[in-house]
Amino acid sequence: MESLFLQQTLNGLIIGSIYSLIAIGLTMIFGVMKIANFAHGDYSMVGAYTAVFFVAWVPGWFGWVGSILAAAAVVGVLGVVTERLVFRPVIGRWTDIDVIMVSIGLFILLENLAQLFFGATPRIISDPFKGATVNLGGLSTSVLRLFCLGFSCVTIAVLQIFLNRSKFGIAIRAASQNSFAAQLMGIDINLVYRLTFAVGAALAGIGGVLFGTTFAVHPIMGAMPTLKAFIVTILGGMGNIRGAIFGGFILGVAESLGGNYISMQYQHAIGFFIIILVLLVRPSGLFGAKEGT
Repeated sequence: MESLFLQQTLNGLIIGSIYSLIAIGLTMIFGVMKIANFAHGDYSMVGAYTAVFFVAWVPGWFGWVGSILAAAAVVGVLGVVTERLVFRPVIGRWTDIDVIMVSIGLFILLENLAQLFFGATPRIISDPFKGATVNLGGLSTSVLRLFCLGFSCVTIAVLQIFLNRSKFGIAIRAASQNSFAAQLMGIDINLVYRLTFAVGAALAGIGGVLFGTTFAVHPIMGAMPTLKAFIVTILGGMGNIRGAIFGGFILGVAESLGGNYISMQYQHAIGFFIIILVLLVRPSGLFGAKEGT
């Protein structure tokens, strides 16, 4: 019983790390630009398809790692384009309904374009480790899933260094705390918006590769990462990056344990149940409101 609990906890940490990676991007965009982007999960889908074609071109372990970098670059550029052409014109409207409707429209557009160009048949990103497994003190998992956990954690650590040590990272944090004051201090707020969208989308693209490698790649796969990212964002605290990091791991472990001890049929409902409990006790989320880091 104890080994089963630990095994499911490990599985939850692995999938939770991917949730965190995708949710951080959504949290950054919301924290800086106040945009609830319902198309965020489709950035993950675009990243996953980028990896499918990159791995077909450059096979093996090197190709898989390269596909992550390619996905980050492609989706980062897509984020800049959509920020400039789709979201920028509606920022600052009297109500948020314009941004919400635009993001839903982008969500539908990207999914339909993917189905048009790639078809509805699911695709698999090949395992560069050839299905190899590893035993950790009685726990067993694939090398690929363990690598996904490690890569996610390294990416999150690099992001934290970027936000806290670099000039652009500090500008993003300043704009997140008070965009008007940031402008008075000479920060180019439009540049910060583009950079935030690029980084947030790139994180979603990386998460999409890991998510697609773990499961499958298909045009509507972005719906689930979007749902999970919003759950994690609300759970950790809107705009709170630290909350998104821990919230992703909490959700992953809760789903893994709940699916094993309760029922797999209710696995995806567990997140909503947790949100309800958290909001009843702590409306600002587990880690409080946005703090800019």
